[in-house]
Parts: sequence; C-alpha cells; structure tokens
Amino acid sequence: MALPVDAVLRHSGELQRARTLADLIRVTGEAVRQVTRYRTSWVAWFDPDDTDSVRVLAGTGVFEGVAWETALVVPRRGDRMLEEIALGRKPVVVTDARTDPRTNKEQVARFGNHTIINVPVILAGEVSGALGVGSFGDEGVVPPTQDELEALVLFASQLGPAFDRVQALEAQSRAERDRRALELRLERLQRVELMGVLVAGVAHDLNNLIAIAQLSLDVIDATQLKAGAEALDDATNALTRMGEISAQLLQLGRSARGARAKVDLNELVARTLELVRPSLPRGVGLVRHVESKAFVDADAVQLQQALTNLVVNARDAVGAQGLITVTVDEVTLDARAAATLLGAREGVFAVVRVRDDGPGITRELQRRVFDPLFTTKETGSGLGLAVVTRAAAQHEGFVALDSEPGAGACFSFYLPLGRRQ
Repeated sequence: MALPVDAVLRHSGELQRARTLADLIRVTGEAVRQVTRYRTSWVAWFDPDDTDSVRVLAGTGVFEGVAWETALVVPRRGDRMLEEIALGRKPVVVTDARTDPRTNKEQVARFGNHTIINVPVILAGEVSGALGVGSFGDEGVVPPTQDELEALVLFASQLGPAFDRVQALEAQSRAERDRRALELRLERLQRVELMGVLVAGVAHDLNNLIAIAQLSLDVIDATQLKAGAEALDDATNALTRMGEISAQLLQLGRSARGARAKVDLNELVARTLELVRPSLPRGVGLVRHVESKAFVDADAVQLQQALTNLVVNARDAVGAQGLITVTVDEVTLDARAAATLLGAREGVFAVVRVRDDGPGITRELQRRVFDPLFTTKETGSGLGLAVVTRAAAQHEGFVALDSEPGAGACFSFYLPLGRRQ
C-alpha cells in the first residue's frame, strides 16, 4: 500500500483550520482511519505541570469526548512503554499488549488492548506527546505495515505544531471567559451594593409606616364588621407581606461587617430548618445531611437569613409536593475546580447545599436569578437571592448554582472554613 499523499495533504490543511483540541482529535482520527486499518486513535500528552503523569486525550473508537481538564491521567513513572516513548524518537510498536512486558497489564485489561502503536510527537526538539493507534477486543492483533508506520509518523509530525497553536488559542479563550465572568460578578455585586445603599433608608421608614397601619388594623374588631371582615383580612395579610419584603430590604442594606463569631454551621442549619419547617406544605419533605463538622467566622443572623431565603426558594420551586435536601460539607478547591465556579477561588470551604427536586432552571434564567429585583414568581420581590449573594460576598464566600430543566436545582453557599473546634 503506497502512502496516499492526497490524504496527508488534506490532513495538514484541516489541522491548520482546527481551533480546538476536539478538532485536532477528530481530524487526526479521520486521517488514521482513511490510510490505516486501525479504527481507534488517541493523543497522549506529557503534562507540563506534572512530569510524572501523561494525559490521554480522547480520540476515536473507545475514547470519546475531548477535554484537557477531564482527560484520563496515566502514571508515567514505572511504565516502561511510556518511558520508551518519552526517551525515544521512533515509533514504539507493541504487537500484543497482553504479553508484551512493557505494558501496564491493569490498563490493558481495562481497555481490552491488543496491538498498540505510539509515535512520538516532537515539539521544539522535545518529545511532548504521542499519537497512538491500536486494535481492541474482537479486532485481534493487527501488526502495522511499513506504509502505515510512515503515515503515522507524518501525522504525528504535523500534530505537534497544531497542538501547540490550539492550546494557545484555548488558553486565550479561557482567559477571555475568566475575564468576562469576573466582570459579570463585579457588575452583579455592584448592583447589589447599590441596591443596599438605596433601600436601607427606605425600608426603615417603610417599617414605621407598616407598624402604624398594623396597629390601626389590630384595634378594629373584626366580629363587628360583616362584609368588611374579608377586606380586613386582605389588608392585614398585605401588610404582613410588606413587612417581609421590608425585612429583606433591610437585610440587603446591612453593613458589610456585622458581629462576627465562631459559628457551628451544622447547628445553625439545624436551628434554621426548624424555624422554616412549619411554612412548608405537608407534601414537601425537608432532609438535613451532615457530611462534615464545619465552623465558620460569621454573622450568624446574616447566615440564617441567607439560608432561610434558599430554603424558601426551594419550597416555592417544588410546590405542593417534593423534597428539599440541605447538606453541610467541606470542600477543597484547587485552581482547576475554582475555575469552573463563578467568583470562586482556591481554598478550603464549608459549603451548605440546598437541593430541590423541582422543575429546574433554564440556562437563560440561571444568568439572571441573582440579579436584584428579578423574579419569575407572581408574588416574588426579587430580593431573596440578592440577599444570599450579598451575605456570601460579605463573608468572603460565593454562591454557585447547578441546575438542569426537569432535574431540580442546587444552590451551594460557600464560606471560608474556620479553625476546627
């Protein structure tokens, strides 16, 4: 079989147009299937941040989906085949992985390998990775021909510069996404801060007027009213609702530094749920899970108000029947994990998760639910989640939302973890 020059040239052109790792893997996999007998290909890359590991990026066949962050990480130390790839400049051919002494038999059993061929990818004079192909399962042992090896060497030589370029593009894209995410978070916090300043004074005066109105209604003897009794109830209920909204406004305008103390988060959650439980419909279950002992330096009143708002939101989401689960846990966020959460940073956090099994929240609404005054409820004020966001920010924490339409929603309230007691 002569080397198909047209396929090599086409592969080169398509690599130049690739913008993502997924594009590279797809283009290379298609080229491999065109000019060789191998249906499965992959790209292994030596992790520059961890010299003892190799990332096996997704490919075709048994490897699907492409992401550097979620790629399979294979230990390099002690793996004879990987060391041979890293140190050599020639294709490493394993005719039968089940018997060859260089292979990791645990990985071979896991993936069902037979023949494995790895061609080093050279970048800036160094072996940076490898283009791999192989046979699996019922395909049996498939030793490569000389033409197939030459084609794989050509594909690997083109892959190095393309991979470097795509990684630079993706790094630029990630930086732009991070910048935009930071801008959105700052805009959100600024709106909340501005709202707090504007409403604090208004809420104070409004409370005084509500109190006067309620006292006036309280002195009216409802038994003497006939047709007006229902109107009196409506007015009383309306004032009660106004009082609740005013309380949220005052909470939104609280000082950034309230009275701080060491708070047992599990105890605070348990106490808050007992207060909220009577407001739940009979068909709504409320369950608390404790995964970790968590102590935080916090304003307990502010945390209780934030947690109450999250549980009330969950109650409204599930309606007359459903389940609300509140979990207290401890998590450690590294740089990679923090990058996936808006406003997050590295560190050890206590996290309170409020999960409901309601209808979930669409992607479009997820971008707006934390905005002050935004609400999808007929009687909502749009202040509850703004209060939660402000409380988290004032405690050097953040709030994350995980939801899919039809699969419920989970709001996670992160707080820097204090010293264990």
